[in-house]
Amino acid sequence: MLRARAVMLTNYQAVARFVGLDPLAMLRNARISAAALEDPENWLPGERILALIDESAELSGRDDFGILLGQCRTFTSIGPVSLLLKHEATVRDILLAVVEYRYLLNELLHISIVEDEVNATVEWNLVPGLQSSQGVNLVSAIAYRAISEALESSWEPDCIHFRHSTPAEVTTFRRFFQCPIEFDSSFDGVSCTAKALHAPNPFAEPDLAAYARRLLNLLPKPRSDSVVDKVRSVILLIIQDSSPTIERVADCLGVPVRTLQRKLIREGHAFSDILNEIRRELAPRYLAHSSHSLVTIAHLTGYSSLSSFSRWFAAEFNMPPMAWRKKHRDSRPRAVIHDKAA
Repeated sequence: MLRARAVMLTNYQAVARFVGLDPLAMLRNARISAAALEDPENWLPGERILALIDESAELSGRDDFGILLGQCRTFTSIGPVSLLLKHEATVRDILLAVVEYRYLLNELLHISIVEDEVNATVEWNLVPGLQSSQGVNLVSAIAYRAISEALESSWEPDCIHFRHSTPAEVTTFRRFFQCPIEFDSSFDGVSCTAKALHAPNPFAEPDLAAYARRLLNLLPKPRSDSVVDKVRSVILLIIQDSSPTIERVADCLGVPVRTLQRKLIREGHAFSDILNEIRRELAPRYLAHSSHSLVTIAHLTGYSSLSSFSRWFAAEFNMPPMAWRKKHRDSRPRAVIHDKAA
């Protein structure tokens, strides 16, 4: 079971009341104890947290719910990792520290940095198997605040990207993110120049950073990533830019194809099953939450032709992609649960 710290739901009850929900009823429905939220260090089932914030957005009719929740976070609520982030040498070092110690924050998120001599992107994805548009919004708000507050607003990305379409409550996004926003993007994350990524942190203190790292390294470490985890990470990086074949993934990991196949079999997985799982996560998300054409969605899920994508989708979901999109976009939200005490 994937877990996340209760701090992800900081001020959930206040935000729920603000949008007209009964927070205690919502927590009960999600099988999350209100008492568990009193200690931000408590670990909770990640799937329940994501289900709660998605349900809260649907019932309230507020597609900015994840951003509203993220606004309530402070830099120090990240926990002991915040001391390290504050004193790392560059923007890139801050991001790498988030990647290195993300296991102290939650187990739901994968972060990757892709850069060349000119441009850089920082992409964040929920781990394969998890789907939550509001979860992505919340993660984006938390990540943006962590970086900007670590640098005390001395740095902004060129753009923040969302796979989903422009929300009805877009004003909330524009108010919170003090940089250009691109919706219907091919990834969730931020982009900037490579030079900006290596910009120095004016608050860097090498001695304090080293001290913070020593403290963090005393905390329990998770088991190392499995081969399956590494393969999933590479597929997510390359799926919209090239054919996500096992040969391409093996090349990215620096191992022979046969070696990779043997390691996957040892862990009880096949490459085709991992790729299919990722496609099953991405395709419905693009169809339900973006305005991309079917041709574009086929490309973003690693298909070179619309016909191949459509045949695969119909086999997996028992209906053509356009029919699935219409069905899920036509569904009506249920009634709002109002807080009796409000």
